[in-house]
Amino acid sequence: MALPKIVVRGRQVILLSGFKDVEMDAATKRRSVVVDAEEKLKLAAKRNPDAVAFGYIAGEWVASA
Repeated sequence: MALPKIVVRGRQVILLSGFKDVEMDAATKRRSVVVDAEEKLKLAAKRNPDAVAFGYIAGEWVASA
């Protein structure tokens, strides 16, 4: 899977790291992503409202772009 795009606080952002792919669900025919420390990601998105990409480094989410 390429870099996933998810919606955080109403904005679409790209995750550079800090996620795991989940097997494709046969019923919905969609792939899923599990995000590490989702609450920390929400806080990082709140602190950096203009960021479009985030990476998970040393246990913290960092705005990358």
